[in-house]
Amino acid sequence: MNYLTITRWLAIGWTIIMLIGCLTPHDQVPGVLITWSDKLLHIAIFALFGLLWMEAGIRLNIVIMAGLILGGLIEALQYLLPINRSADWADLAADFAGTIVGVVLALIWSRLYPNHRF
Repeated sequence: MNYLTITRWLAIGWTIIMLIGCLTPHDQVPGVLITWSDKLLHIAIFALFGLLWMEAGIRLNIVIMAGLILGGLIEALQYLLPINRSADWADLAADFAGTIVGVVLALIWSRLYPNHRF
C-alpha cells in the first residue's frame, strides 16, 4: 500500500474512533478522560483529525469544512440522543480550533520536510 492509502485508512479509522468516543454515554467514558480538560481534549482529537486528513491528500478547505460539520454533527447528536451528554457551543469552537491546529501542523510539516511524510 502506498502512503496516501495508509493515511486515508488511518483518517477514516480515527474519524470512527472520534464518533464512538464522543457518542459514548457519559457514565461509560473512562475516568482518565473525564479528568482531562474537556476543551483541550476536543482540540487534541480534532487536531489529529485535521492532520490525518491533510496527509491523506484531502484539500485544505474540505478538511476545515469537514471538521466543522463533524463537530456540529457530534454536538447535535449529543443533544438529541439519550446518552447523558450535552451539546455545547464551546465544544464546537474547540473542535474547529483543533481542526485548524491539525491543518496548520500538516502545512508546517510539508513546508519543512517536503519529501518526508509522517
